[in-house]
Amino acid sequence: MTWFRAPSDDHPGTLNACYNALDIHVVRGRADDVAADLDGSGRTFAWLLTEVAACAGVLRAFGVEVGDQVALGSVPQGAGVVAVLAAARVGALVQYDDSAGATGKVVVRGGSDGVAFAVDGEDLPWDVAMRAGRTDPAGCADVPGDAVLSRHGPDTLTVLAALGASDDHDLPVPDGATLVEVGGLRFWSFDAPQAG
Repeated sequence: MTWFRAPSDDHPGTLNACYNALDIHVVRGRADDVAADLDGSGRTFAWLLTEVAACAGVLRAFGVEVGDQVALGSVPQGAGVVAVLAAARVGALVQYDDSAGATGKVVVRGGSDGVAFAVDGEDLPWDVAMRAGRTDPAGCADVPGDAVLSRHGPDTLTVLAALGASDDHDLPVPDGATLVEVGGLRFWSFDAPQAG
């Protein structure tokens, strides 16, 4: 695990979960290695980093900052993984919430027209937003070491637990979730039902 600022007695330190999951692997020459199998396709560290930085650029453009909440509804696994890593990249926490009343500075949700970013009651299609995000991808924010990566109901996943650096090595897995691992970062995925 790579810290931006090491923890000390009076400071929890800073790091970035996305940096540890993607950037460090690309920097160390693993760009073309498969980072994860998403929606039936092997995705490399380089591909994921490009998509995640673009999605993080979208979140940042909508004003998402360190400590803000991004709500994530029922979306295909690939979009969900990108959204979680993008939120981590800008230092936001993900609230898994598939209800019509999901709240967050940005809500990422699926629907009959596909995945969309919802901001201030307006939906912006995923593909349109991601094209814009690719023109201004976001870098990694300094995130306090004691930050929360995600929540689902009463379950909380901290950044350090997701990186395997806490005393709690058995991550809680809420009902309906699976654990996804990308570059040593483990987090929840609530897959949308497959059409069929």
